[in-house]
Amino acid sequence: MQVTNIRQKLHQYIDNSDEKLLKLMYAIAKEYYDDDDFEYSFTEEEIKDFEKRRTDRVNGKSKVYNWTEAKDKIIGKK
Repeated sequence: MQVTNIRQKLHQYIDNSDEKLLKLMYAIAKEYYDDDDFEYSFTEEEIKDFEKRRTDRVNGKSKVYNWTEAKDKIIGKK
């Protein structure tokens, strides 16, 4: 379906929709457009935790898994 057809269909849906559908479509559009403005800043505590984890990994103090091991652990094979 071409973009112009999609636009026309969406306008028809909006013009004939109930409140629930309008709110849903609005929420999706708002999330889509506002997403670029989203910025998350890590707290000092989170940064310290990341640094500690990295140091532990580099120094061999923490276990590192390859993809197969990680997948098996996630799906419960190990």
